[in-house]
Amino acid sequence: MILDTILQHKGRELAERQAAVPLHALEQRAEAMDPPRDFAAALRQDGIRLIAEIKRASPSKGVFAPDLDPAALAQTYADNGASALSVLTDERFFQGSLDDLQAAHAAVPIPALRKDFTTDEYHIVEARAAGADAVLLIVAALPQPRLRALLRCAQEWDMAAIVEVHTAEETALALEIDAEIIGINNRNLHTFETTLETTAALREIIPTEHLVVSESGIHTTADVAKLHAWNVDAMLIGEALVTAPDTAAKVASLVAAAELPTVDSASSDSPSVIPAQAGIQNEVIE
Repeated sequence: MILDTILQHKGRELAERQAAVPLHALEQRAEAMDPPRDFAAALRQDGIRLIAEIKRASPSKGVFAPDLDPAALAQTYADNGASALSVLTDERFFQGSLDDLQAAHAAVPIPALRKDFTTDEYHIVEARAAGADAVLLIVAALPQPRLRALLRCAQEWDMAAIVEVHTAEETALALEIDAEIIGINNRNLHTFETTLETTAALREIIPTEHLVVSESGIHTTADVAKLHAWNVDAMLIGEALVTAPDTAAKVASLVAAAELPTVDSASSDSPSVIPAQAGIQNEVIE
């Protein structure tokens, strides 16, 4: 399964990075950074807040934005209403880098999430040293003691953490550790199949005091209308923005829809996706 393959690689990569830059040296870099921007506060606003993602590739789609300029894209996102950034930093599977994170974070005043497979405290310190204000903790990738320890580590560095879930069982674990921000990944990390109905199902079991982020499979204003109906706080969108013919216009339209619910669109019987076939992810017809 792809998640297992990624985690095995991350273990080898972690050992290489620790050998190249010891933790104490990385901590010195992190301590020299400006204080983290308040990621959670950026999401605690009226409407649905957009976390706009900087993403070059994915295991399922391959490379789709090889020449992406992270600083310029971050500026486009911020100028058109994004509340926060998500920056892929995995090199092997997503073609991202910590350089992308640093460039994007330096270009705009909004907070940034390091989007990667965080498995060790070293990754959190590394994220802070690169300017990240938040990290991603994937419940499916972490035993509960590790999950709890990594959340504590992020808090000690005054960073936010999106605790990502895909099932009711994972959601219960996120609630058990009192995660402030819970990300509902509409994509199954084992099969890479995607459906927005995952957000609909899991949102119902998350108390309102937790911030809820819907991730993956969000492409159109009709999708955003569904998120309004399900009362989510934020949406994380990457590929639909990066591959849009006019990224600025795409961001602006989704942000406008996020601020103004369109109930009729949410209740429409018109199909918005085609069935996934032969391992290909659901594509939205726009």
